[in-house]
Amino acid sequence: MPWLPSQIEQREGRIERQGNQHGEIDIYAYATLGSMDATMWQNNERKARFIEAALSGDRTIRRIEDAGSQANQFAMAKAIASGDSRLMRKAGLESEIARLQRQRAAHVDDQHAVRRQIRDARLDLANAEGRISAITADLARRQPTHGDQFTIDIEGRTITQRKAAGAALLTKIRLALRERTGRCWTVGCFGGFDLTCALRAGRHDLRPEPLLLVERTDFMQPIGIDGETTAVGIIARLEHALNRMKIELGEQRRRVTDAKARLAGYAPRLGETFPLQGELDAKLALLAEIEADLASTEGVVNEGQSAATSV
Repeated sequence: MPWLPSQIEQREGRIERQGNQHGEIDIYAYATLGSMDATMWQNNERKARFIEAALSGDRTIRRIEDAGSQANQFAMAKAIASGDSRLMRKAGLESEIARLQRQRAAHVDDQHAVRRQIRDARLDLANAEGRISAITADLARRQPTHGDQFTIDIEGRTITQRKAAGAALLTKIRLALRERTGRCWTVGCFGGFDLTCALRAGRHDLRPEPLLLVERTDFMQPIGIDGETTAVGIIARLEHALNRMKIELGEQRRRVTDAKARLAGYAPRLGETFPLQGELDAKLALLAEIEADLASTEGVVNEGQSAATSV
């Protein structure tokens, strides 16, 4: 029995290495009763457990079976070498307890995830219901702009031609850009909604960046403007924003349905107890009994050795 787990891994690795023509192999480990083998196996068990504890830090793994764990193999080998059946039972119990404790930790993590999902679903539900109320109010305010019904007010001037309206709107914005200062003002009214132009101060020597906003209920809807935006294009974007309100309403209603479904799925799982807690408690109690029995036996042996020494 060597001093280090790596030495066992090295000698077994020469058997398991690539190129071995045998599909299955048997590895035997021999121990002598009453020798130092039990102590050596115990030392390797302690070292292997330390190494595994140092290298395993990922608690997102839900379940890990320890059938191939070196630490548990060493513990069982130590128990066999000692010739004490209590050590064999102890090694088996420790393996089962470690597995159950990992499952309990995974259960605790799952409960945290359930709480997060419920919190997010409630937040999504509240936001979606708020947007539904706001969009409904917007639809009641919205005025028709299709075809000949098109009209827009730009700083007190009413325009009924789309191209002329877009040109006037872009002219107002581009004239303000020449001032190279950031400011915000109401540039007009379209479809029952005020239009706000915001000039955000650019970085360093760059020109301010224009942003056109439609003042909706509890929402400022941005309309993109860049150097390639045309007169017809800016009006088309405004009309698209107004015409899409019913689609937005449908999207928010689907969000409500989705959030309610998530709540219905996660709410019953909140507060669930670990189903194997009873088995874990029983095994912990049994392990404590075995350890107490081993400790009492060790105490009797030590007393006998002290008495023999004194004689």
